[in-house]
Amino acid sequence: MIRPLTKRDVDILEERGLWKASSSLYVVIRRLIRGKRPLEIGYIKNAHRIIFETANQPGIAGKYRRDNPELKRLDGSLLEIAHWRDIPNKMAELDVELRSVTKDLKLPKTEEEYAEIVDLAIRFSHRLACIHPFENGNGRSSRLLLNAILLRAELPVVAIKEEKPQYLQAMQQADHGDFSLLWKMIVKGIIRSKELQYDIIRRKRAELAKRRRRIR
Repeated sequence: MIRPLTKRDVDILEERGLWKASSSLYVVIRRLIRGKRPLEIGYIKNAHRIIFETANQPGIAGKYRRDNPELKRLDGSLLEIAHWRDIPNKMAELDVELRSVTKDLKLPKTEEEYAEIVDLAIRFSHRLACIHPFENGNGRSSRLLLNAILLRAELPVVAIKEEKPQYLQAMQQADHGDFSLLWKMIVKGIIRSKELQYDIIRRKRAELAKRRRRIR
């Protein structure tokens, strides 16, 4: 007899699916950079499909919701999301804009260029979250879009999981037009990711130098 999945089982499968989706998206974006091509919403929709197919939930994998759930913010206020019938059009509009603004993205060299890309990533991510196109996994999809834009600009991805309560608060502020907390979180995350990259490079160089000394 097959044991029914517990919530922990589902969480583990979804986490595995998220890892697979992130890895797949990374490969796609490296190709886009080489070909100087833009991001498309279809890549995020496919990432959603990977997450939930891996989690044995094919009924919602990569598919738009067909209902209007009542959702509440942390403070108990009602979260306004798109009517399910409007989702395809709103996602199509988002796709057109996303393609337009990411077709010429490149590694930023000035403070202004960094600011423009962070602003772009934050606002598109928030817009996707507000549309709330899927039955489940909307937060993950919006963060995948945020990181996809950063990656397309050849910037490191940002890990949010350990700061989720602060992130939810930042998204709530963004619902009211205040992106300052979200901005600080993303900039802090980019800096932390760069520091980790530099630490890895330093360790590898130290290991290589040690091996060379042994050979001599």
